[in-house]
Amino acid sequence: MKNEALTKQVFHLVRRLYDYGVREVVIAPGSRSTPLAMACEVHPELKTYVHPDERGAAFFALGLIKAGGRPVALICTSGTAASNFTPAISEAFISQLPLVVLTGDRPHELRNVGAPQAIDQVRMFTNFVKYETDFPLADLYESPHDLIEATLLQASHYFTGADRGPVHFNVPFREPLVPDLTALELLTPDPVVTFNITETVDLSALQPLFERGNGVMVVGDCQHEQLGPVLDVAEQYQLPVIADVLSHLRQHDHPHIIRTADTLFKCQTAITADFIIRVGKPVVSKQLNQWLTRQTCTQILVQEKSEPDTFPSVPDYHFNMTPDAFFSSMQNLPVRVESGQVERFRQFDSCLVQVIDDHVKTVNDEGTAVAKLLEQIPEDEVIFFGNSMPIRDGDTFMVHSGALAYCNRGANGIDGVVSTALGMAAHKTVNLFIGDISMFHDMNGLIMHKLERFNIRFIVLNNDGGGIFSYLPQRKEAALFERLYGTPLGLDFRHAAALYDLDYSTSDHENITLPASIHALYEVITDREENYRAHQDLIQKAQAALDALSLD
Repeated sequence: MKNEALTKQVFHLVRRLYDYGVREVVIAPGSRSTPLAMACEVHPELKTYVHPDERGAAFFALGLIKAGGRPVALICTSGTAASNFTPAISEAFISQLPLVVLTGDRPHELRNVGAPQAIDQVRMFTNFVKYETDFPLADLYESPHDLIEATLLQASHYFTGADRGPVHFNVPFREPLVPDLTALELLTPDPVVTFNITETVDLSALQPLFERGNGVMVVGDCQHEQLGPVLDVAEQYQLPVIADVLSHLRQHDHPHIIRTADTLFKCQTAITADFIIRVGKPVVSKQLNQWLTRQTCTQILVQEKSEPDTFPSVPDYHFNMTPDAFFSSMQNLPVRVESGQVERFRQFDSCLVQVIDDHVKTVNDEGTAVAKLLEQIPEDEVIFFGNSMPIRDGDTFMVHSGALAYCNRGANGIDGVVSTALGMAAHKTVNLFIGDISMFHDMNGLIMHKLERFNIRFIVLNNDGGGIFSYLPQRKEAALFERLYGTPLGLDFRHAAALYDLDYSTSDHENITLPASIHALYEVITDREENYRAHQDLIQKAQAALDALSLD
């Protein structure tokens, strides 16, 4: 017997998800979420992915969002299945990714009575979602229809714009759980009218500041923003543009783009500015962030976010708007600037690019392996960096690549990296740079390659442990370091490649070559101590080159 009330409610909910922009759904299989899963599966316009691991499924959904820019729905059954969504939801919250979480739940009479596979799912993600609701059980009254309309209208506010982020719908079901799969007319799209308002702003009050010249622009992660006239403004105001590895600006061949800031600010701490415009999220470079903290000049933050990321220094001004709108407003000011700031930074940058290039040619370590591989990646493919050392090596060595770079830089975790990269690979050919511990942490996520055969290369930088800790003060505690921080695992990833149908190869450091296969696991074996020494050597070379430049 088909449940008419359940069918009407669930099909209406799924239809409205589609109407408000959801096009992809990730389903972690389970019984109590059956109505949601079946409704999405039979929807003629929704693309569904089935992922058997809830934790990996949630990160996979984040990859879909990063690649497609749309909200993505995520479904699981009741109980601890939902708990496994928490890491990815927290990442989505900080990264402003519109993840639509639907957790199937037991009916109210089976809550808090010891029934199997039942935990308290109401407000379980409350610290990490923008919106949440616990739906009532389906019935034949009209009130659920009105509730769904109101809920989706309210929740869709967080699918785009300054407040975008994850939302949570907890949906309880009473058996029977199978909806009427013939009622497809209930899924017919009914478009909703939404408005995206982009406005310029009057910046005339800041004109005297801008006219002083010697400004600096720092652009962080802007992966989902339209940067528009940023480079035109850089020329008009004579601004060097310090481009973070995730800014998607390093790919532009423009004289104002500065690609070596992390190395520069490790060596030059006395650089000053009359004003600083920060765009997007905080940058990867610790040294650049420390420099921003020390500056006493006016800092302007341009970030479309109602609760701005004030790290590393609280700005004097926050403009909650798109960079495109802000820089269009700057272009409207009658400002022409004479400044030597750009030329100064260009000299620094050209000098350091040459130092890095020479270093890559003569040194064999993890960082130079990353550099050599980056230069071989086609411009129409994308790069995904794992956290800890891969993203930092990317920030240092990505000075020539034309590909776009991505990373989970919300909570900066090493978990779920494989799954997120695979989510992106549903749309693009991906090259993932990942450490051995992070790879181990999410090896379950490789199942989506075996099931879907997405185009992806897994470049595993295997230094047998936690390489980033070698750069922290903990390394001086030799008696404790290796057990607590080095954590060698002794893993050979050729076995994981065989298990998940990946072509395996490894590197001998003399011939670092990107695999031709787009279904590959490429293992680069490195040594943590050698990597540390090589990084210190690069900084010494950079300092010497900059000192010589200053003498000219």
